[in-house]
Amino acid sequence: METFLGTGHLPGAPKPWRVELDVDWEKKETEVRLPEAEGGVTQWPGLLVQTFGRDEAAFRTRGIPPLDTHWWHIVRYSDRDLWVMVLGLPNREGVWPNCSFGLKRM
Repeated sequence: METFLGTGHLPGAPKPWRVELDVDWEKKETEVRLPEAEGGVTQWPGLLVQTFGRDEAAFRTRGIPPLDTHWWHIVRYSDRDLWVMVLGLPNREGVWPNCSFGLKRM
């Protein structure tokens, strides 16, 4: 299990939030914690649906307000660092809201 920390402005969020990400590469499980998220729920599980060793993975979370569903693509670019791209579902105009940010392993 590895834990990564950083700050990112998730699609739909009103401002950048602190992001805590646990990744269990062996069990292919993740947990995203957003202590500043609205609505009282601050953690969401994810299941790695595509992995390339311990260097790259994709997973989905459901229920993060206000967009509900987000797809996460994480890529390790050094021993301690992940690059994260988060993609929300398209809006009525067909625009896919997205963001990217870095996380550091603790």
